[in-house]
Amino acid sequence: MSDREGHTADLKVTWLGAAANAGLMGLKLGAGLVSGSVALVADGIHSLSDVATDMVVLAGLRMAQRPADENHAYGHGKFETLASAGVALALGGAAVWLAWEAVAELAVGVREVLGLWPLVVAAVSIGVKEALYRATSRVARASGSPATKANAWHHRSDALSSVAVLFGAIAVLAGWPQGDRAAAIVVAVLVGLAAARIMHGAIHDLTEGALSPSEQMRVGEAIDTVPGVRGWHALRTRRAGRGAFVDLHIEVDPHLSVRQAHEIASEVESAVGNALKRRTHVVVHIEPDEQRKA
Repeated sequence: MSDREGHTADLKVTWLGAAANAGLMGLKLGAGLVSGSVALVADGIHSLSDVATDMVVLAGLRMAQRPADENHAYGHGKFETLASAGVALALGGAAVWLAWEAVAELAVGVREVLGLWPLVVAAVSIGVKEALYRATSRVARASGSPATKANAWHHRSDALSSVAVLFGAIAVLAGWPQGDRAAAIVVAVLVGLAAARIMHGAIHDLTEGALSPSEQMRVGEAIDTVPGVRGWHALRTRRAGRGAFVDLHIEVDPHLSVRQAHEIASEVESAVGNALKRRTHVVVHIEPDEQRKA
């Protein structure tokens, strides 16, 4: 998938998620108010935050596509990482609010939840959000977008939240009215864990964290396949959104012409880019291999 195709796919699946979240928000809030389910109302507010984070992801995707300029010589890829951090912050705030409301309700007493609305809505939400997770995750794997990947996990956390609501509703119908509030606390924990996972990845990239060990291994294997490279060292990697930056030193025959050495360096750049299968910027420093004879 080309970079442009990946960007288009990211935008489409994010708009799809935003539309679905808006529909689920209305359904959950309405059903929650009618039935008296605190967990369902909380899940509806969570869906409202989902719409907001979808807008953040869309903004980050659009900003990341801007070409490099005088102020951003390395491009705008990290706006995608900032968008994923925004998703994590929204999830974290929602988790704190959900837990606070649920604990407060348990402290002052609970009301019986009426009807089957929580069961029906939770079941619908589980199906929709799991489908969105699978679709968004598939696009994220193809495009390499951290913002889209974060949004995929956001969908998965929503599906898990609705599972908690479903079990809470079943508990209420079985004669345990506190089950609805307990489910809301479980929702908060699940959302908080998703927020921590997404934020960890965002902080890693924003603080110039290296590519994963498996990706670095692929880089090394790609360098070794290039004829004329006698050795390499000083490998440095980092990520910027869906793109990657790789710097390294290679050792070549000291008797090669400048043109020949340059051609080897260009082959290294191509090999590394093909190995990572993402938008990659490679800088190769050429050194003469003085330890071996030509």
